[in-house]
Amino acid sequence: MYPLRLAWILSLVSSLSLAHDYPDRPRNHDHEEARVARTRGEIRPIAEILHQVNARFPGQLLDVELKNGKKGHPWVYELKLLTPHGRRLELAVDARDGRILEWEDED
Repeated sequence: MYPLRLAWILSLVSSLSLAHDYPDRPRNHDHEEARVARTRGEIRPIAEILHQVNARFPGQLLDVELKNGKKGHPWVYELKLLTPHGRRLELAVDARDGRILEWEDED
């Protein structure tokens, strides 16, 4: 992986925004919930997920969110990608095993 791309991914991961189905809960607990989930092995690191996704959907990562509580999948990474052909894709990826749950071509 190119050093600039790796640095970009790491900076994006460090600013990972979390969202879940608990709107009344303060947002400052999101990072702690994600850390606990990672420690328990409930989610895989985003770098591993991105490597796996890139094999099937090559492109530039535009956005990533980690969401909690979606239809039988406790943790889901939502990714937005720009393909080499200029198309925007939105993917929902199971954060436990990297399975692509759904994807949508936004163009």
